[in-house]
Amino acid sequence: MIIRKITTAEAPLWRDIRLEALATAPKAFASQLEDWADRPIADFAARIAATHIFLAFDGDRPVGCISWSCDENPALPRRGWVESVFVSPAARGKGTAQALITAIVTDAAAAGMTEIFLEVGAANKAAQSAYQRAGFQTITGSDRPQPSCGVCEITMRRDL
Repeated sequence: MIIRKITTAEAPLWRDIRLEALATAPKAFASQLEDWADRPIADFAARIAATHIFLAFDGDRPVGCISWSCDENPALPRRGWVESVFVSPAARGKGTAQALITAIVTDAAAAGMTEIFLEVGAANKAAQSAYQRAGFQTITGSDRPQPSCGVCEITMRRDL
């Protein structure tokens, strides 16, 4: 398995795994499949340009994705947020999630972040366990607004 940061030229690869994620785990994301299914590749490329997206590959096929971005609050310039985490069902249980998390933690630290946060659904125990194994701790509350879908009841944090 190879984990790497992708470029805008690789938007079709991210489109494939992003649509799989939204179809496979619709309650895990603020976005819905219908929000992305008919978008042009240029929209996927624009998202790649605006954030840090990593893919896990099995051969040349993406089997997982993760991204991170800087906090939108200018008063928190060294805070990052993990987003869009997904591992294809066939790639689960093989260390894919841990490898993806390690990649973004390393990248965020290299970019000058000192802490990184994420939000996860209370019912998503597998994801919570994966994040805890990667050093994230549950915190009480956040100054970041919750997504309108209301699926992210738990905020977790890790120092970098």
